Amino acid sequence: RQANARVAAAQKTADARRSQVDAARAQAVEAQGGQRETQIRINQLSPPAPAAGRIEDVYFQQGEWVNANQAVVALLPDNKVKVRFYVPEQQVAAYTPGRTVHFSCDGCASGLSAVIRYVSPRPEFTPPIIYSRDSRDRLVFMVEAYPSNPANLQPGLPVDVEPLPERK
Repeated sequence: RQANARVAAAQKTADARRSQVDAARAQAVEAQGGQRETQIRINQLSPPAPAAGRIEDVYFQQGEWVNANQAVVALLPDNKVKVRFYVPEQQVAAYTPGRTVHFSCDGCASGLSAVIRYVSPRPEFTPPIIYSRDSRDRLVFMVEAYPSNPANLQPGLPVDVEPLPERK
């Protein structure tokens, strides 16, 4: 009898423990579901940047309210950094898309180069603020070139472009 009573008591204890283990497993599954929901919310509230680049401007500070679908920062992708310079009309024939130009700037590493991607088809008068050694040329053509290593270039930084030899 005592043995049967002990076996019955052990059976009840084992059943109680099984139900405790089952309850703990159910709580773990519920917690994992909550964790997934939280991760989804975090991903929705802090989406990744669409491209590698640098933050150019911050429109809102921590604690300010932002409307849905409103930009919080301005991003300048690394592949959109370009060197823009102006070429006198007498030299524009040497600057064609695909050619490489060499340039320098204050505080930059030496040996910088960029590939010309765009040459304006229309001349324009020299912009009122142009950083050149001699702005005697009145009609100039805008040229845009994409640097091979844009990471260390700051937007708006004046550059000196080495003139290209005329093509024959």
